[in-house]
Amino acid sequence: MPELPEVEIASRQLRSWLEGRRIVSARAERSRVIRGQTQARFGGLVGRRLEGIERFGKWMLLSFDGGEGLISHLGMTGKWVRRRAQEPRPSHVRASLTLEDGHAVDYRDMRLFGRLIRGKASELRASEALRALGPDPLEGIDVDRLHAALSRTRRSMKEALMDQRTLAGLGNIQVSESLHRAGIDPQRPAQTMTWQETERLADSIGASLRSTLADEDSPEPITYVEEGGENVFLVYDRHRTYRPGRSKHVLLSIVPAALAGAPRATSPWARRGPQAWAAFACPARPHFGRAAVRAGSLSGVLRVGTARACLPSLPSVPTLPVCRSSRSV
Repeated sequence: MPELPEVEIASRQLRSWLEGRRIVSARAERSRVIRGQTQARFGGLVGRRLEGIERFGKWMLLSFDGGEGLISHLGMTGKWVRRRAQEPRPSHVRASLTLEDGHAVDYRDMRLFGRLIRGKASELRASEALRALGPDPLEGIDVDRLHAALSRTRRSMKEALMDQRTLAGLGNIQVSESLHRAGIDPQRPAQTMTWQETERLADSIGASLRSTLADEDSPEPITYVEEGGENVFLVYDRHRTYRPGRSKHVLLSIVPAALAGAPRATSPWARRGPQAWAAFACPARPHFGRAAVRAGSLSGVLRVGTARACLPSLPSVPTLPVCRSSRSV
């Protein structure tokens, strides 16, 4: 899923592709990407030239001459790609901008969770969606503000950091990477953080963002990990042993799926491949049975009632400490 680094790279690419070039054709398909708007409203970009792009967390605001604007949110699978106008459009294109230089810029979105919102740039900049966002961590993190925000919530660190009002642009990947770098349990109550730990976390967030930008930055659109792209992350989508702190019921080990047995072929998860999942057992709570968890993910332990139906009888696995089987870790 695109998060702050991917959206920052997309904004740089769009700026280089569009800035100063006149749009000769603007077309949007009827889809939920432009929900609440007409296709003709999107077509009103014809004749406009891009003047600038601002990024707000995971949102981009494209400003055109005449005060016109376009908000872009990539959702889960969205991306902007460029081609020569005479070339066929790729699959899953939901909107296209054809430029006077003979190129076309397409918005692709297989799962349709992204958004394209047309309007006056000044009104879009003042929209509730953008005003509700917290500070952008790429510009530096105010440790005092972050610590105050964490101390006011009883949520876990993972939940608190994924709240876009805390810091804009962080998602599952960057939160997991940052907490790993800082050595902080994702389940830990946010209000128990000390100022010194918050300072260490802020440094880790900045380091994770800069590392991802350095590894992924390219003039070509990013191929996401889920699409088969290179995994540049430390913990995301990797087999790892995770040792959280003092939680009463925690998962301390993840068994590779190759050792635990693969899901049934009829399982909806089987299509992801046997190596994409791992299994664990909770000896302290045997009625939970065995459960599945995305390999290497520190969030998304599946409810056992669902997992039991998708896993066959598993071979014996190493004895593990008790686990939290229906909450994120």
